[in-house]
Amino acid sequence: MKGVLFAAGLGSRLGELTRQRPKALVEVQGQPVMYRVMDRMRAAGVTAFVVNVHAFASMVEDALEVYSSRHPDISIAVSDERSLLLETGGGLKKMASWLADGPFLVHNVDILTNLDLRGLVATADQNALATLAVRRCESDRYFLFNGAGVLCGWENVRTGERKISRPWETDLKRYGFMGIHYVSPEIFPLLTETGAFSITDAYLRLAATHEIRLSDQTAARWIDIGTPEQLQAAEKLDLD
Repeated sequence: MKGVLFAAGLGSRLGELTRQRPKALVEVQGQPVMYRVMDRMRAAGVTAFVVNVHAFASMVEDALEVYSSRHPDISIAVSDERSLLLETGGGLKKMASWLADGPFLVHNVDILTNLDLRGLVATADQNALATLAVRRCESDRYFLFNGAGVLCGWENVRTGERKISRPWETDLKRYGFMGIHYVSPEIFPLLTETGAFSITDAYLRLAATHEIRLSDQTAARWIDIGTPEQLQAAEKLDLD
């Protein structure tokens, strides 16, 4: 199986921790977070990685070479975004040539979880354009799903903004996105957006005519290491 690792983010919310290194190489429990995520993806069956780079790109590439030397059973391709950070949607679209031959697992580099990735893949609806790992949680922003688990919209409860893809649906349920998704390569010809764009916006557009489904992973432990406080909490989190 192929896997996408989004590792191009600036990590600006981490302050001094990312002044001289990328977010992907910030350490958690004595190991770069990128290696922790890749270890979990390998355990789930990923043997071919595509990793995007932007901030401190050479440092990430060097770290990937070290990881590859330790694990000769895998391959790693680098999607270079040095000249322009493409966000999640644009970044994924640029990777299309590597990912055209089958479904693939996508994981943000700053997400740590004990979610069963192999189980997520095994139970994903093969007819869906994508399956999103989500959870019940307190948040500002939510994906909205109907009772059958199909994506119908998005809302920001702090600002009141809503984007509804299927206005005929009622009794929508809120779930927080976990930054992990299993995606069909059929998405690529449908990504008509250009340049830098969010995969969230693309999913919401496509949800009007295609099925994008949830995988409820509320029971899993999960943390986003986007801030120093979250990084401190991750140091104490049992992810086994």
